[in-house]
Amino acid sequence: HQDGDEVYEAYPVTFRGTVSDVDHDTEALLTTWYVGADEICPAAAPDADGLTSCDAVLSTNDTEVTLEVRDPSDAAAAAHVNLTLVPTESPTAEIDEPAENGSYYSDTKITFSGLVSDGEDLPEELIAWWESDLDGELDIDTVPSEGGEVLGSGYLTEGEHFLTLSVEDTTNKTGTDSVTLTVGPPNSVPICEITAPANDDATAEGVLVVFEGVVGDDDVSPSQLTAT
Repeated sequence: HQDGDEVYEAYPVTFRGTVSDVDHDTEALLTTWYVGADEICPAAAPDADGLTSCDAVLSTNDTEVTLEVRDPSDAAAAAHVNLTLVPTESPTAEIDEPAENGSYYSDTKITFSGLVSDGEDLPEELIAWWESDLDGELDIDTVPSEGGEVLGSGYLTEGEHFLTLSVEDTTNKTGTDSVTLTVGPPNSVPICEITAPANDDATAEGVLVVFEGVVGDDDVSPSQLTAT
């Protein structure tokens, strides 16, 4: 790197340098890398051409990188660069389903869908998972698509659930979205009764007949039923 180069916070960075000595072969030298006063790569010999490298993660405000070289006589030299650390964003998660006002039953599969994204990482590089305060981490497919969609299905036990969709990026930053929903007991069968016409009623052909009935369900309101 050169002075002023930008590097992303918490992302692996490879630093490279060259060392030499008029008195010794390059294989006899030892190179050490530092960020500020902290050693990030311990002393190691360069290759035959004097090349040396170091992989590290910058996550502090100290952005001066130093390459130090020492010869067998313990004489030393150092080179420095000052980098610009670019902060990275946390990923985001958004729940589409299930919804707070939905009707859910313990014996019926529930659709789990959401959207995850990150300012730096591709959706495929993110790790997502669903978790309930009642059932713990759920065994549901959460591998993001290229567009960041996560889609799966599964069951929840009866009760009120605080459901969370979490996502983690490659720098271990996380984002969440949550929803509270109620899961009822196993779904009961709706009921229906014909109230008019009565059984065995008779009418002339061509006369208007009114059909009336009553429907109901223990789990949902009549407005959520479909009658035919």
